[in-house]
Amino acid sequence: MKTGQIIFFNGASSSGKTTLAKVLQEKLEEPYIYVSMDNFINLYPEKYLNPTNQEEMQITWQLILNVISGMTKSLAALAKTGNNIILDHLLREEGWLEDCVESWQGLDVLFIGLRCPLEVLEQREKERGDRNIGNARYQFDCVHQHGIYDLELDTSVLDVDECVNRIMLLIGEKPGETAFEKLQNQMSLAE
Repeated sequence: MKTGQIIFFNGASSSGKTTLAKVLQEKLEEPYIYVSMDNFINLYPEKYLNPTNQEEMQITWQLILNVISGMTKSLAALAKTGNNIILDHLLREEGWLEDCVESWQGLDVLFIGLRCPLEVLEQREKERGDRNIGNARYQFDCVHQHGIYDLELDTSVLDVDECVNRIMLLIGEKPGETAFEKLQNQMSLAE
């Protein structure tokens, strides 16, 4: 059985991941499942998503860590059974990328970084009205720390159609060594 492809969008809150993923999903000839980190987290009841004290915050944080790890492993199973996936994620925590790299060994992964200036992210965050103000600033420095992508797009400069066109070119002209293969090699050398 042919394995599916994972197109992995990583970027801070309000960088355009969801919009871009949904437009790309519609334009691709083959079917792709759209998966969002937020959708997995929001599978928990509301009472766990809005903690009111330190104890509840610790419980919520552990639930988030568990669900992100479970999401990563479930995406491997989906891809191994032939499903194509577009993933909307943000690598906010140390170890999340390593978990993806380990779980997705041998899979076809295209790793795409979505960037834009902090002031643009903060403006989008305010305009959206459905985000916690300050998330973009908190995530800005950590989300791209690993520094290796197959493609990076500045969504403050490129419109959605141009981004989608560049991604579709990447899919058609897959790199000789993908970012995930480079990351796997780096992790192997570090052991």
